[in-house]
Amino acid sequence: MKTDATSGLCGDFMLAVYLDEQGRVPGYRTGLGFGLSGAMLMELALGGFIDVLDGRIVAVHGAQPRDRALGEVLVRIRSSRRLRTPSEWVRVLSIGAHKRLAVGLTAEGVLVRAQGRWPLPAGRARRYDFLAGGLRDAVVRSLGGTADSSDRLIALAALASACGAASGGRDWSEYEAMLRSTNPASAQILTAVADSVWLGTLSSWT
Repeated sequence: MKTDATSGLCGDFMLAVYLDEQGRVPGYRTGLGFGLSGAMLMELALGGFIDVLDGRIVAVHGAQPRDRALGEVLVRIRSSRRLRTPSEWVRVLSIGAHKRLAVGLTAEGVLVRAQGRWPLPAGRARRYDFLAGGLRDAVVRSLGGTADSSDRLIALAALASACGAASGGRDWSEYEAMLRSTNPASAQILTAVADSVWLGTLSSWT
């Protein structure tokens, strides 16, 4: 799933936001999990595979994305017994999202799973080595300059802001307004991600 940066919106989010410079998942795992699921949904929306109608996500045609993980998500949407809201899909797809995306990046030669796990308190999540570290650097740099960027790069910065991982000086709602005029479905998915992150943060306080 090659796009204007590296491996598409999902892969870019994984490299630049979900994994830190040492290939670990930072402490704010819950918010980033929602960001990964949102990235998959937004990638499908930007590719014209899904839309949001009457507040529910629907598959719009029979084509399949070339990326395996995205294809699996689209199959789940098509086979669901009931139509779900963007918020429902963001929460459902956040489970195991990093594993599905890591498989694709590993197959593309971008990541390799490191041996063992990081000891506590650094975290129990597995660590990945970047085989193509320059790709991550390029995506990280792109987070700061979205004024004249493509919808995918705007979406990447928006998701990072919504998850509290990076802002580039803008609130996620500013990016939402930018996306609303070009891809309304992506804008609604972004709002769902931000709401899910907020609710997850709220529940951790109580």
